[in-house]
Amino acid sequence: MKRVLVLTLLAFLLAPAAKALAQTVDQAKAVVDSLHAAMLETMKAAQSGQNFQARYAKLTPSLEKNYAFADMARIASGSHWASFSDDEKGKVAKAYARMSASTYAARLTGFSGERFETLGAEPLPAPAQAVMVSSQIVRPADKPVPISYRVQQTADGLRIVDVYYDGAVSELATQRSQYLSILRDKGSTGLLARLNELADDLATGKASAK
Repeated sequence: MKRVLVLTLLAFLLAPAAKALAQTVDQAKAVVDSLHAAMLETMKAAQSGQNFQARYAKLTPSLEKNYAFADMARIASGSHWASFSDDEKGKVAKAYARMSASTYAARLTGFSGERFETLGAEPLPAPAQAVMVSSQIVRPADKPVPISYRVQQTADGLRIVDVYYDGAVSELATQRSQYLSILRDKGSTGLLARLNELADDLATGKASAK
């Protein structure tokens, strides 16, 4: 009888936490679904002739709503971020957001019947306060492309903080390795110049988005 009472009490105490976790998982999936809807809309607009600048303008509000670009800029900068002034942090975060939006606008150049599928979401072990959302891009004439998103609690709510292509390749880890030598040699000024240069090249077609 005593064991039953203890189990009942535990269930009562854990129920709110379980409910909150389920809500967080659902909200994380909603973040990804929102991003995918904006991407699909942009792809269709590109197919009808919308140019880079129009695609950039269409995408940016959704990207800023669903991504934690400031957090991503901090993570991609590694230990160098701590040496940045507040002004430098703001400029790098802004340039990082512009580069990211430019990359999306350069990638989404047409529509051939693709669709996005959210496959599932799993909370990551504590103390991560994050959810990994698995999805795929379904293409009519080719294999689906797996893509996962790390959605994390930030000061602005749940936001995407990393993207994993083919289920394993972390975008942030790749960027961090690319930025390391720039930061070591030229600091925040060098990184800022590189981010803006890349955004400019994507806008003019001098660089292609991978």
